[in-house]
Amino acid sequence: MNPIYQEYYVNGSIAHFIKKLWILNNQEDQPSILNKGVPPNGCFTIAIVQGEGLNIRHKNQSKKLSEGIYFCGQITETMYIDIYSGTKATMIQLFPWTPVHFGISDAYLFTDHICPADEIARLKTLDLNMMIGLSNRLICKYIATAFVPFFKTDSNTALIIESTQIIIASKGNITVSSLAQSMNCSVRQLQKLFKKFIGISPKFLIRIINVREALDDMVYPNFFSLTMAQLALSNGYYDQPHFNRTFASFIKTTPKNFIKEDYLLTIKK
Repeated sequence: MNPIYQEYYVNGSIAHFIKKLWILNNQEDQPSILNKGVPPNGCFTIAIVQGEGLNIRHKNQSKKLSEGIYFCGQITETMYIDIYSGTKATMIQLFPWTPVHFGISDAYLFTDHICPADEIARLKTLDLNMMIGLSNRLICKYIATAFVPFFKTDSNTALIIESTQIIIASKGNITVSSLAQSMNCSVRQLQKLFKKFIGISPKFLIRIINVREALDDMVYPNFFSLTMAQLALSNGYYDQPHFNRTFASFIKTTPKNFIKEDYLLTIKK
């Protein structure tokens, strides 16, 4: 197990809202860890940063995250992180449908953007700093008690939940038109709701999920190593050049030049 990167999966009813916690922990006696890539995953994130902090580089912008609580919207291409010595960062990975529950209806404002959590109207009313220093289990317990009263369900919420779950279940092998048909709504309505509540279009989320599935197949092949052409076809791409272009647009390198040790990636056993 990588001592710097660890994962913690949640249980119970809160597992509907939180996919997992992923933890970056760089001890004080260790040097800073530089330039680790974090590919887009279709999720939102609440980050609890302790200690010296992180430096984030994304889309030609650089930002220092000092100790505190941050909200990260949808990320549309790989982000690069420096983890300073003496830093612990706990990332609460929220499913794509989670923010719609607690009333975030302008998710497009936070796409490719990280901001202090208290800039989010719904989160401002909570004392999120209470989570700094808590164990993984207590962080989840705090969220279950503090956030759940905000959760709401209406027709828009139901549509976002079901449509994003279909995208994930299909591993991104679905068209927007067929998704809209299964939801008994128009493509235009689906696009409008996704921009409002997810921050990106349904087509873009489909592409992110599909690329992440292909990336997992590269990093964790099931039984035998696939050629790039086979991997492209098995993940629904027309051909290898189509896969190469799509992969590079999100991961910022080609499949051939991808080095897994340069990235913070999901742990699969």
